[in-house]
Amino acid sequence: MSLIAAVTSALIAVASPQAATASPASPATTEMSAGPARPQWLLSREGPRVVFRGAFSPASGAALALALSDESVEGLVIDSGGGDENAALDAAEVILARRLPVTVRGQCTSACANAIFAAGATRTIERAGFVSFHHSSPVIEANYQTLNEAVPDEIARGARRLRALYAARGADPGILACAAAQIGLSDIQTQVTIPGETTPRAAWLSRHSLWLPHEATLRRYGLGFTRWGRPPSRRDVLARLRPPNPRAVVFGAAGDCVSG
Repeated sequence: MSLIAAVTSALIAVASPQAATASPASPATTEMSAGPARPQWLLSREGPRVVFRGAFSPASGAALALALSDESVEGLVIDSGGGDENAALDAAEVILARRLPVTVRGQCTSACANAIFAAGATRTIERAGFVSFHHSSPVIEANYQTLNEAVPDEIARGARRLRALYAARGADPGILACAAAQIGLSDIQTQVTIPGETTPRAAWLSRHSLWLPHEATLRRYGLGFTRWGRPPSRRDVLARLRPPNPRAVVFGAAGDCVSG
């Protein structure tokens, strides 16, 4: 698990793939691959679209990238709480190269928002779905540089790839710095223990776990979208968190990160 994935897991536990709620109008899907009894991710097909649910790891990112490379695929439907940013970028770069549309069904958080949502040739958020950010490799890289510390290779690589993706898509990576400001990400390190691991990892302190940008903010940074149905309510968002802590989430305003 990468440092970004470690911080993601430590700060916020999202609903498992089994708990995600699909749209009532969703066609039946055919399973392509899955994890163990309690899968961390699921990959399926819905007509010409690939459907991905769950966390990004090197294995799931590689599997999704391979599935999206199929010439018969015309888009991606995703419900993900994020995970390993470089793994998400493996898939995002295929989305970018093939100019595939991305549809959020449920949530698209952390690495999903940073990379997958940003890569979409067009973006759709289905009824009550949401996109949320917290930190990213360019922001973490800047923290290391501020402290005059060596930047870990995986962070530096993720930052380069993410900046290149935003430049190719014509989006403004400034939204990543905006996200860090909104959650109160500091340059103070702490140690967290990831479930299932015994060795603590470095993490960065923040006041909140997630920022849900306002639609106007997403559009201002070049990440506009079409929404089907109603926007998410506070209850919709908190139902995804384990535990459902209202203080963990910052609901954005239209004027976020607008200077002057």
